[in-house]
Amino acid sequence: VLAEAVGPILASNSTEGSAYAGSAQDESVSIMWERLVQIFWLVFGRVDKVLSWGPNFTSTGFAISVGAALFSLPFLLTMALVAVWSIASAGPARKTFSSILIISVGVPVYPIVLALMLAIFWIVMEFIALAIGVVGPVVATVSVFCMSCTALSSFIEEQRRYPRAVEDITFAQLFAGLAIGAASLCTFGVLTVVLTVLKAPFVLIGLTAMGIYYTIPGLLETGCWCPIAFIGWIFAFAAGVCALVLGILLSVVAKFLLSLVWPAYVTAGWLRHVGRGGRRTRSCFCTPLVQGTKAGYQVLWAADLLTNACILGRFDLLEKTQREFMEIAGGARQELSPECRTVACLPPVVVGLFQGDGWDMSEELIARHLGVTTDVVREAWNSLAEQMLCIGRDALASGLITEDYVLGVPPELVIGLPARTLLDTVDRSPGTDVVLATGIVLTEHKRPHGAFADRAWEELRRSKAALPGLASAGAQARQCLCGLLLAGGGDPGELPTGLARTVRELDGLLPDAQEAVLAVQRPLVALAVECSRQAAFKEKLRDLISAISMEDGGSTEVEGALMQGPGRA
Repeated sequence: VLAEAVGPILASNSTEGSAYAGSAQDESVSIMWERLVQIFWLVFGRVDKVLSWGPNFTSTGFAISVGAALFSLPFLLTMALVAVWSIASAGPARKTFSSILIISVGVPVYPIVLALMLAIFWIVMEFIALAIGVVGPVVATVSVFCMSCTALSSFIEEQRRYPRAVEDITFAQLFAGLAIGAASLCTFGVLTVVLTVLKAPFVLIGLTAMGIYYTIPGLLETGCWCPIAFIGWIFAFAAGVCALVLGILLSVVAKFLLSLVWPAYVTAGWLRHVGRGGRRTRSCFCTPLVQGTKAGYQVLWAADLLTNACILGRFDLLEKTQREFMEIAGGARQELSPECRTVACLPPVVVGLFQGDGWDMSEELIARHLGVTTDVVREAWNSLAEQMLCIGRDALASGLITEDYVLGVPPELVIGLPARTLLDTVDRSPGTDVVLATGIVLTEHKRPHGAFADRAWEELRRSKAALPGLASAGAQARQCLCGLLLAGGGDPGELPTGLARTVRELDGLLPDAQEAVLAVQRPLVALAVECSRQAAFKEKLRDLISAISMEDGGSTEVEGALMQGPGRA
């Protein structure tokens, strides 16, 4: 419809451009208004034509109701005669007279009276439906307008109470961001539309199959009303399919527009960072382009994820994915959780949002202190995440922790998992240096500085200083230390059975061995507590813990799960 309406208008613009070049502005507005009216009536005609293909609401309802009433006439007549002949206070003559009267008068009058009553009913229903169609949209529009005005007033009042200065971008940077968004619209936007259209039949089949799967049991539970309920189910099924087709078309438009807005939004944030002045590397000027391009690809990837979730019937992931995308847009997170990423066929990307002190800014700051690139810092985090994931899955497979315990994301595990992983870091670090699994060496003069970084460095040094005493305490002390770290300082009564049993082994050690274990354990747990207070680290750690139970590891002994060497990952 839009193609037929807009096509001739666009074609006429090229031929009429010179004729209207000197026209007044009001004449141009008048011409545009006339064309909009033409588009409206064209769409209205197409909608009316589509509706005319189906049966008329009033006539169909009247015909079916009259037919059903006539079909019930023999049953009603039989019940009336049975009721008459069941009267105990009347004799056979009176019963015969009543029966003759019912047959001779009731049978011919019943269809006439019933047809008149049903005609009145369906005519009234027609006018009610017409009134709802005319008055309903007007009332809904006024209601939405009033609620929007109220919400806008409340928002403005709230913003006035909390004034804050905002660092803005220039108009040149604004147009640059829109240009990147337009480029994404012409590339990733087109690919997203094509991907959605190609997968639309599978989405329709998948959602339809899920609808049938969830509604058929309720239909069978209706019992003797099943035939009537089945007719209603058929109408609901047809309406649902039509709604799904329109919903798919709406999603195509939404994804196409999102491929313009999202890259422009991301690019504008990084352009603001580039325009701040001060010291910055040459690569910063390319960052907006790179991040905007990645944002455009992320729209394509998200479209693939959402369509796959609909095809597979993973409706639980739709709400979670939508919530996480809103968190990404607000800067609370930078990527989707592992559970959401498993549904997509395309590889995911991480979009860097400039949010002041966000995760990307932390990576740049750490990389500057260490004299390395941000890719090296990101690789170090991925290595740490892999180590924690392996330790968690080994503990799950060996019975130290349970799947329910992991899915609950308890604070003890949020603290214990990084504390247990930090023990491997301390083990592999010789002397006063700290060596990460990726080979990065941190020294006193080559490390990040700040309140948190200085506290972390001091705790690591305290733990390293206590390691010789642990080595002399024996293997059982080492096993007990690993269990204490994984417990995160939690109460044994609230821990899984296997982990609680390992923690209680501390009481069976000699006093010197107990002190050696606690001397290593206390600094690492304190550092893990500080890490859990960092918003970016905590968010990523929650996603990582949620992924522990998604893959079962091999069966190992308890000691093997606890006493992993420092060479992991």
